[in-house]
Amino acid sequence: MRSGNRFQVPALRSGDIHLRRAGLYIPGDGEVIDGVASVDESAITGESAPVIREAGGDRSAVTGGTKVLSDWIIVKITSNPGEDVS
Repeated sequence: MRSGNRFQVPALRSGDIHLRRAGLYIPGDGEVIDGVASVDESAITGESAPVIREAGGDRSAVTGGTKVLSDWIIVKITSNPGEDVS
């Protein structure tokens, strides 16, 4: 269920598609399927410099809870809540 920029995690499902613009958070782990943006992953990695995420290649994976800083990306969610992806 969506409420502004917040998502109820159980409502997210693998295969869901989300447009994320600058200032919005990525709702769950996924792959960028279109667009390119800088993403703040500091809450996850501790690295203060933003990273570029774009469709295709080795820079397409995104982590839920990270913030899009510029431009936009379309993210396909790749796991269900609580699912172990290892």
